[in-house]
Amino acid sequence: MLSYRHSFHAGNHADVLKHITQMLIIKKLKNKPKPAIYIDTHSGAGLYELAGEEAQKTLEFKTGITAIQKYQSEQQDIADYQQLTNEFIANNQYPGSPLIAANMLREQDKMVCMELHNTEIDNLRDNLSDFGSSATIAVHHRDGYEGLLAILPPVPARGLVLIDPSYEVASEYEQVVQTLTKGIKKWSVGIFAIWYPLLSNRAGKKAGLSEKMCQEIAQLDCKSVLNVVMHVTENEGDAGMYGSGLIIVNAPWQLDTDLDELLPGLVNHISADKAHGKGYVEWLKKAE
Repeated sequence: MLSYRHSFHAGNHADVLKHITQMLIIKKLKNKPKPAIYIDTHSGAGLYELAGEEAQKTLEFKTGITAIQKYQSEQQDIADYQQLTNEFIANNQYPGSPLIAANMLREQDKMVCMELHNTEIDNLRDNLSDFGSSATIAVHHRDGYEGLLAILPPVPARGLVLIDPSYEVASEYEQVVQTLTKGIKKWSVGIFAIWYPLLSNRAGKKAGLSEKMCQEIAQLDCKSVLNVVMHVTENEGDAGMYGSGLIIVNAPWQLDTDLDELLPGLVNHISADKAHGKGYVEWLKKAE
């Protein structure tokens, strides 16, 4: 499970969806002057070289961040994402979720980043240190699932947890559900955003596990569960990862509306398969 390196996939279509959603939630937390906390359980290196060997081997960023940078959007949230990432793209880099959060958080806010990979944790510390941030930042070399439950409930009591695993092993889908079950009990008002891949039958035993995980999360004891999904190609046997999504527990007000408005343009500019590219937002559980 420690062999995964996000540098091969940085800036791909999944990152675009994930990070735009992350930014939307952080913006909503900042609508109130009270401090907030951002917790990242699988932080990775925080910054990735698009000219590096790993990114150049897959070139996944070309159908992700490169494609979206050419999009002349009237949506302010997409424009904000383009503006934030432009500064990195100019240096052939792409920011991971920790640096995106560090860029957005205020002086009164806190950030906790966790990473278990021995090399990535050093890279993360260096990248966050070099970047600098107004927020108070703590970096932990530890398992994100264990670490999350250890620090909940956090101070301040408002905030977002981003759970972004590699899902290298099939058991990790169930580990997400188990961690969420305990996490919600400890922090019922927290926002939890969980990224997941959509895999075709080529993935073998992992095919369908994301959908099963989403169904199980919808049954948890929480106020609401929102699902945002983006397909970039058809779900065929050899498609591999044909899309991705995020499950948001306790989604903030009007997040569904914001995502629903920007998804069509996002899909249109990212999906090379125009016939099968699609995006949608659905409530798996809605607050009464």
